[in-house]
Amino acid sequence: MNVQNTIENTNTETMQERAKRIAPIIRAEAEESERIGTMTAKSVAAMKEAGLFWMLVPESVGGYGAPMTDCMQAWEEIGAADGSAGWSLMANSSGTAAAYAYCSDEAVVEMFGTAQNPKRPIMAGMLGPGGAGKETDTGIDGSGNYKFGSGSLHADWLGAGMFLMDEKIMRKLPDGSPAVRVCWLPRDQVEFDTNWDVLGLKGTGSVDYRLTDVTIPHGFHHERTDANSPRSWRLYDIGIAGLACAGHTGFVLGVMKRALEEVTRIGFGKKRPAYQTVLGEQQVFRHDFAFHEASYHAARDYTLRFYAETQAYLENGGELTPAMRARFRQNCIYVHKVAEEVVRFCYKMGGSEALRNPSDLGRCMRDMYAATQHIFVDTIALQDIAVPILDEWRALVEENRQA
Repeated sequence: MNVQNTIENTNTETMQERAKRIAPIIRAEAEESERIGTMTAKSVAAMKEAGLFWMLVPESVGGYGAPMTDCMQAWEEIGAADGSAGWSLMANSSGTAAAYAYCSDEAVVEMFGTAQNPKRPIMAGMLGPGGAGKETDTGIDGSGNYKFGSGSLHADWLGAGMFLMDEKIMRKLPDGSPAVRVCWLPRDQVEFDTNWDVLGLKGTGSVDYRLTDVTIPHGFHHERTDANSPRSWRLYDIGIAGLACAGHTGFVLGVMKRALEEVTRIGFGKKRPAYQTVLGEQQVFRHDFAFHEASYHAARDYTLRFYAETQAYLENGGELTPAMRARFRQNCIYVHKVAEEVVRFCYKMGGSEALRNPSDLGRCMRDMYAATQHIFVDTIALQDIAVPILDEWRALVEENRQA
């Protein structure tokens, strides 16, 4: 059975435009989402109506096959409306893309349906190894405990990474790293905890969950590092890591954008003690605002150019080099470092209005610093990222030396 791979978006409304259209709903629901610890039903319904969960799967299964830069701008818009909603959306939409991109044709039909009867599922979960399983003739038998299942409470399928064991010995890939299979299961096979109580990103529903003696049929699991999708859309060659980096970066651009908006509103809304004029007319504030606003645009423009060039390169038949793959995470970590400084400046200038709850700017600060705790943006990774990038530069040095 072959899955239709056509990637054509005949709808003229972009994902960014769809996100802008529902952003007022997401903003209005932000405080309630924080209170209940997950996106409200109204926010989820708005995202479903706008089709944002399926922007990275093709029209043949009810999606849109949108360019990555359009998806990133949609994540940015929703992240600016509410950081938690932006985080959940990027987790759901990138997870949904991963399940479609790397599972078998038969599994894709069961999960996503067909062009005549699309099911439009929502995926979520922790794709890193939280459990272990043994491969059998019928699939993988395993169990596990998983943390940070962002967007899981409104998902239809859950992803779960499992170490693959052979007689209690961890199976290894050719490069010596452990084999980790990403397994996809219907939500009724998953046991959820209601333990999401955190400082920031409070409305993401990133609960823990458990799998107990489950069987994942063949076709519904794939190697975590796979970057050769059986689908024809070459964007999927960026792999799960590339999808995750894109999502995290789009989200954090949105938080920066909202923080700049909020400090502008506060800056011209009232006069602070010891200031002769409103904050927005104070010279030092103007100087620092101009610098940080430029930092936001520089990070944003770099990101969108990078992903546009990467997608064009892949769709023209190119194969990603190790240095190209390293740059997904390089970009992600860099933009988070920029965002830390931008959001911190905005929060500091927001004064008591940023401190007292409820505060949109205070939420930006909490969400931003919650995001920096994610393993994908741990700056220690830069030392490994630099290795293939330095090799590329050294090759250029040698080429110029011989010229």
